[in-house]
Formats: sequence, C-alpha cells, structure tokens
Amino acid sequence: MRVSKTWPRMVPVTYSSRPAICPARAWNAWKEAAGLADKPNSPAFRRLHLRWHTVMQGGLELESVGDVITLTGERTGIEIRFTGHSPRRGLATSSRVKGHVRIVVAKQGGWAPHSKVLARYLEIVDQWEDNALTGVL
Repeated sequence: MRVSKTWPRMVPVTYSSRPAICPARAWNAWKEAAGLADKPNSPAFRRLHLRWHTVMQGGLELESVGDVITLTGERTGIEIRFTGHSPRRGLATSSRVKGHVRIVVAKQGGWAPHSKVLARYLEIVDQWEDNALTGVL
C-alpha cells in the first residue's frame, strides 16, 4: 500500500481476519468509490474549495490531516486528544504488544531504526512487559 503525508513509500499491509476493521479492504473500497483505482499517484484525500465545496486538484495540506484526526476524536466524545501522530503511535504500541521487535515496527511505521520518538512510544509498552520487578515481588 502506498502511504505517507509527505513522501510516498510502499508498505505491506495484510488483510485483517476481521473484515469490518480491515485497512486493506477499506483502502481498496475507497479507491474504487473515489475513482482512484486507475490513478495510483493521486492523493487519497482531496482538498475542497472553502466556499463552493467542490473537489480541487491537490491533496490535503499536511496540517489538515492532523486537524481531521483531532476533530474526529473530539466529535466522538473521547476525552483523549487525538493528533496526526495517534495512528502511528497506535501502530507502534499495538505491534509491540503483539510481540513484534523494534526493527520491524520501525520499518512498517516509517521510523528510522534507532528513532528516539519510537523508543518513547515503545517504552510505555515495554515498562510492563520487560519490568525488572516481574517475578521478584
């Protein structure tokens, strides 16, 4: 699947065993519905004209992606503030909980192998899984 807000890269995204939450099925359905199937290099989400709400040529501005995620979180009534980094952080922590090693998480999520940001995300999971007090108390 081609991904990125700023530069395109290809990542393997597997089909989920649960069709209702499958990102690959959702992406394929969106490409078909949005007429993107034959336009692999076009933006997944297009800008709308502020006044006329007509679809414009370019993709969303970088800040708009984060704004959409934050606004969607607010509208759901969830008290945690979601940002543009929430999906990546969720990928990192969920992958680590399932036992994936750091290098695999980094590659899939687009982090450098020794990213300090990724290390902070994974620390939250690792503090419970790799705790010096486990089995001591």
